[in-house]
Amino acid sequence: MSGAGLWLGRTSFTQTSKNRQDNMLKAFDRVLDWIATIVKYVMLVQATMIFVIICFAVFTRYLLNYVPSWSEEVPRYLLVWITYLGAALAVKYKEHISLDVFFNMMPVRARQVGHIILNILIGAVGVIMLVFGIALVRQFGDDLMESIAFKNIWFYLAMPISGGLMVLFIVQDTWKGVLSLGGQKEPSSSESDMVPI
Repeated sequence: MSGAGLWLGRTSFTQTSKNRQDNMLKAFDRVLDWIATIVKYVMLVQATMIFVIICFAVFTRYLLNYVPSWSEEVPRYLLVWITYLGAALAVKYKEHISLDVFFNMMPVRARQVGHIILNILIGAVGVIMLVFGIALVRQFGDDLMESIAFKNIWFYLAMPISGGLMVLFIVQDTWKGVLSLGGQKEPSSSESDMVPI
């Protein structure tokens, strides 16, 4: 086979591999976007439940002189869930508190590498939450809640679920960051201007 034929074959293989990788990334993006949408609606329902329960508790306290024992505990648990799920979504949308003044002064390649390093650190936090959250569920999940006859597993599941979502979102962003290492394009504000601390 001639040198030109070998070169064309390698080019075709490289292009096919790149197309396959792009298709995998797009499919992964669609799945995570679907998951993020579900999480948003879950948080909306939880916030609505908190509002309804608090209004009900105020009504019964001042008009009926009665306060349900669960009216304080349930909103507290819902707020914990909203916090954990919100933390995971903040990783996806890069909405965590950030300090990006010095980061944005760095060269593009240094910013790309720094972005990946930060993602690895955030991913490590997600893994810790996932692993220790599962251990927490196994150890205390069978305990009953204070005022309602439900097991604490529904409360403690918030931590490992949030950690797992963080890991997925970080894998998505890091995958894109690694693919962009070859280029010198200035990162967009939606991709890497914000650097989670």
